[in-house]
Amino acid sequence: MKSKLFKATLLTSALALSTSLFAAEKPQIALLMKTLSNEYFISMQQGAEEAAKKMNVDLTIQVAEKEDSTEQLVGLVENMIAKKVDAIIVTPNDSIAFIPAFQKAEKAGIPIIDLDVRLDAEAAKKAGLKFNYVGVDNFNGGYLEAKNLAEAMGKKGNVAILEGIPGVDNGEQRKAGALKAFSEYPDIKIVASQSANWETEQALNVTTNILTANPSIQGIFAANDNMAIGAVTAIENAGLAGKVLITGYDGIPLAIEYVKQGKMQNTIDQLPKKQVAVAIEHAIKQINKQDIPEVYYIDPVVIDQAEAKKNY
Repeated sequence: MKSKLFKATLLTSALALSTSLFAAEKPQIALLMKTLSNEYFISMQQGAEEAAKKMNVDLTIQVAEKEDSTEQLVGLVENMIAKKVDAIIVTPNDSIAFIPAFQKAEKAGIPIIDLDVRLDAEAAKKAGLKFNYVGVDNFNGGYLEAKNLAEAMGKKGNVAILEGIPGVDNGEQRKAGALKAFSEYPDIKIVASQSANWETEQALNVTTNILTANPSIQGIFAANDNMAIGAVTAIENAGLAGKVLITGYDGIPLAIEYVKQGKMQNTIDQLPKKQVAVAIEHAIKQINKQDIPEVYYIDPVVIDQAEAKKNY
């Protein structure tokens, strides 16, 4: 009798331990990123690792070779679907091309969170996708960046715009926000608007060409910090340091340092660590069949010199 009781106790204990371990099993979440060549995304990666540890998540991070490697990044999404991870978070580099991959994830019952670059809303709706987006309102961020630039220029002068990759939602929204802001100043004229594809070297070359064609420029709006940094170099090479105000977007450390030094007028902090922490939190909620908002915006922060010296 004692032997049977002992065996039963062991069996019960084993089952309890198994159930406990199963309940405590970490959710497997994949974060698929378009690049780590930008300090903004390096900060996002660091934030993801910190949040995963805090939230007890088994996090896998994979990164495309280049920021415009759309096919490769789509392949990473499809690979994680095949591996049957519990949830996927992706920073798309195209607002249309990822829709089929998102459809595959939803069909497989895998929650997928759109982080940073928002999918095209109309195309996603036509595809029947649920919208699970976390990021910054890029229209508002672009508006705030341009508004600060216009005011610093004394509400008048010639400006140039350095655009992101054409057709990608975050760049297009930042440009649209800038156009809205500049339209509120009748004495500000946009003399050039050209893509530098988010890249510093391209921005250096594009800005140099713009300055050659339009030597009388008082301001440059760059849709990200990498391009703003390239513009700073072009301005310095042209002997125009201190004469042309330059703004950026991302709040990376070098841009903030440039703002403190007066080489840039402002940058926009998107709070990438907060963005990715919210995305992981939403992924966990989706895994547990809890509701999340279709769109979750993080409020951007304008970092001008006063803000940089005070809080950064």
